[in-house]
Amino acid sequence: MNTKIRFAATAIAASATLALFVTGCSDDASTSTPTSKAQTATSAAPVAPAGGKSAATVDGKALEAKFDTTCAKQGSTLALALTDTNSSTYGQLSVSASIEGDTVQAVGIAGSKGGSNGLPYAVGYGNGQPGGSAKLVKDGNTYKVTGEGVGVPDLTNPLAGPTTSKFEITFACTTIVGA
Repeated sequence: MNTKIRFAATAIAASATLALFVTGCSDDASTSTPTSKAQTATSAAPVAPAGGKSAATVDGKALEAKFDTTCAKQGSTLALALTDTNSSTYGQLSVSASIEGDTVQAVGIAGSKGGSNGLPYAVGYGNGQPGGSAKLVKDGNTYKVTGEGVGVPDLTNPLAGPTTSKFEITFACTTIVGA
């Protein structure tokens, strides 16, 4: 089996597992926008969506979903997740990131449908693995993760290897469990 395909499968499986783990720790309560002092940003970093709303885009296309946001910290690891269990496009959609300090360790974007050729939708990134990158910008309890992840290979042309997709995810945490 091609090393790139093996890596892609491993990264996607790890990301999906992380997403399911974090999703299992969430509740069904919707999140609200935190009220805090106005903050001004002078950096060239992209601005979070209006009102501190969680959102995700892949290759410039917004993932249309009604996200519940879950943020939890254990030790120095921060787990962030956006979930929509009934997305019309992606089915059960989960977007997650694992952060250690200021380093993004993993990103997973997974849907039970919506991928190419009738497959589930999946994009993943793992720190230190080939085929991707990710960076973090923090603003209070809002975390913006941007980068590039590896997607599922096209099964009609397996020799082409896995695809890559650019992602931009905003996690607007009203609270961080365990912080």
